[in-house]
Amino acid sequence: MRILVISDIHSNRQALEAVFRAEPDIDLVAFAGDFVDYGIDPVFVLDFFRSYGKPCALVRGNHDDHLIRVYRSDERYMPDGPDFKWIHHNCRLLDDDRVAYLDSMPYHLSFSADGYDYIIQHQYDDKYGIIESPYAFDAYWDEHWNGPHRGDRGRRMIFGHSHRQCVHMLQGDRLWLNPGSVSYRRPDDPDKSAQYMIIDDGEIQFRSCWYDRSVQKAAADWYRANGGMMATEIQDFMFFFGDARTSRDPL
Repeated sequence: MRILVISDIHSNRQALEAVFRAEPDIDLVAFAGDFVDYGIDPVFVLDFFRSYGKPCALVRGNHDDHLIRVYRSDERYMPDGPDFKWIHHNCRLLDDDRVAYLDSMPYHLSFSADGYDYIIQHQYDDKYGIIESPYAFDAYWDEHWNGPHRGDRGRRMIFGHSHRQCVHMLQGDRLWLNPGSVSYRRPDDPDKSAQYMIIDDGEIQFRSCWYDRSVQKAAADWYRANGGMMATEIQDFMFFFGDARTSRDPL
């Protein structure tokens, strides 16, 4: 089986399309959450998965929860100005049906493939913690595994959230995987590619591909020119999708 492991799309149509162009031969998509926010096209991203014809293991992330909360509150109607954020931009584009689809996503799933058992969830704790001991791994596994154990080759957890592509190997058969973010990096990482993983018959492969970042940047340029968004939100986009050296370069 060939599994595409992705996370943290953040409403980035161009990055999502680039990954699926690069990897057309996929049997299962494992997505570790954050469909929306901090990007410009939540409608495309949600509709892509609603109509995708192959098996998927999809879970929700903290930005998904944030959008659901904002959409269903008066904050959804935030006017353009110094308090307007990308979350409000996303809410303006969505409707009740798509938000209900997002709200239908579970927080974690269990599945087996090629002799391995997997748990997929967006984040381990309420910050950026990682599992650092076999005891913690086993405790988390026992709490979250839901299904028959069909894997005799090992146990693996897939997390997103940190936007850092990595594999942590613990004692025995325990692995922690993070495919990185399809959309953007943290402020200490200048890499601008879309990051993901391929698991081919159990073999984990780190992958990335380039995509057109100018579409995301153009949206931030429009808000910048029209004074319609919080300055720090625009600064983030100048780093993520433009050529700013940091996420707080002067506008």
